[in-house]
Amino acid sequence: MKPTGTGDLADGRAGDTRRLTLLGQRIVVTRGQDQARQLSQPLAGRGAEVLEVPVIKIVPPSQKEPLVEAIAGLNGYDWLIFTSVNGVASFFEYFFKAFEDLRDLGGARLAAVGPSTAAQLGQLHLKVDLMPKEYVAAQIANALASFMSIENLRVLLLRAEAATPELPRLLEDMGAIVDDVACYKTVPETEDRNGAAARMLAGGADWVTFTSGSTVQNFHARFDLPKLARQFPGLRLATLGPETTKALAAVGLKPAVEANPHTIEGLVRALERAGGMRGA
Repeated sequence: MKPTGTGDLADGRAGDTRRLTLLGQRIVVTRGQDQARQLSQPLAGRGAEVLEVPVIKIVPPSQKEPLVEAIAGLNGYDWLIFTSVNGVASFFEYFFKAFEDLRDLGGARLAAVGPSTAAQLGQLHLKVDLMPKEYVAAQIANALASFMSIENLRVLLLRAEAATPELPRLLEDMGAIVDDVACYKTVPETEDRNGAAARMLAGGADWVTFTSGSTVQNFHARFDLPKLARQFPGLRLATLGPETTKALAAVGLKPAVEANPHTIEGLVRALERAGGMRGA
């Protein structure tokens, strides 16, 4: 079947069957519409039929004042911690409304969770001082503790609204003074712009991929994930990492694969390995 919503094979090598490791697999991508292509494209390039069913979208935080105040006081922070690509993009959207020069970022060190977040900072020619080996937000606290004492240091945590309180609590337990500031929030996406959701409900899929806890929660709220799994017994679930897997556990389900490393590339490789063990 021809991949839907992704155009030609990603690397222009349509017809190179040596690389079609996911041929015949129907894979649902639940990321927000603006970011779905980062996963859809390599999956389609490996022969998968991709159904883009975004269940989240990124919008400004409910209250912008804390972020605006934090940006105005950046010189007072010792560390800026980013936990996602969305956090970087949203923060700098507001930053460049206030300042024209990156030097106004001040002298704070930068920490990032995962190579994708670090790469997003790198696009701004900003070097990350610290990244945990395991790409899980809570691990940033352990990495900081190994790097230096953060007692009485001021830390600005830049992430999604209503994110888990575990990370700021761990940092405060180490003596840090933490400002946990929302740069954005995720809200449910319920529109089926391309008909992919209808096709999934009618014919099921081989895989549903989840890249965050919010994609699990919103997908479940919209489609009743356990019910969908019962309706299509061949359906398998794939997660980006432990935090996403925890969200699945909350609705009584387990993933067939969890990406390791916890990156989009790692997720694609995990699907390739699992897909190769199962016939089309």
